[in-house]
Amino acid sequence: MANVKTLQFQLAASNALNKYLKADLPRLPVELGKQAGVNTLTSDDKIFNWQLQIIDNSYQSCEKTIIACEANSRFTFFIPVLFKLDIDELTKILTIEWQSTLAATLEVYPLIPKSDIAVLLSDLSQIKFAPCWVKNTDLSISGHISDASQWVTQTLDNLGHKNLSTQLAIELALHLNTQPKRVTNKKTKRKEKFIPVERLLSHCQALIGNKLNSDMNDKSVDTSNIISFSDYIKR
Repeated sequence: MANVKTLQFQLAASNALNKYLKADLPRLPVELGKQAGVNTLTSDDKIFNWQLQIIDNSYQSCEKTIIACEANSRFTFFIPVLFKLDIDELTKILTIEWQSTLAATLEVYPLIPKSDIAVLLSDLSQIKFAPCWVKNTDLSISGHISDASQWVTQTLDNLGHKNLSTQLAIELALHLNTQPKRVTNKKTKRKEKFIPVERLLSHCQALIGNKLNSDMNDKSVDTSNIISFSDYIKR
């Protein structure tokens, strides 16, 4: 049997999420010239970094949503908090949900043939994602999470709902993960424009060493079935 590749699945909780979980999470070592707890997160072939935040669904509401954003791709998904979660329960959900959301996004944003989505998930299952929690807020990701949180609160307000349904959480993720993002490259200091699902798929393919007939350079990708915010208002 081939050796199983182990990848550190680092989950960086904001102060708010750390408080919600009633955890005493360690901070990352302080980066030179920076204050504690605001380290820059990146993903590579050894570590898979996610920034996590918890928000109120409306001002000071009891209903909440957890937002997870991958460090390199800004790929985002949502976990509706329908009951009190402890850190072990949340870890299990996170390790499954990012792959589930990636698969759902690829169903409607066809970068690879649909028949290859199952192959991708199977290949990813051969990697051992070893969870590791820290307390940290990457300020370069915070803006993207703030944008995602506004989508949550505005959508719920428009629909008159208190909580995201599972389906609505997926639809919001599909929309955000297929829209262009702009970030500043820390090395070149230039703005980069990319689509989150494209960048996350590319990273996953690099991890498994498989290109799966990717069509990422095909500009004719049909995105007509991606949900837009105006669709929510009409419901």
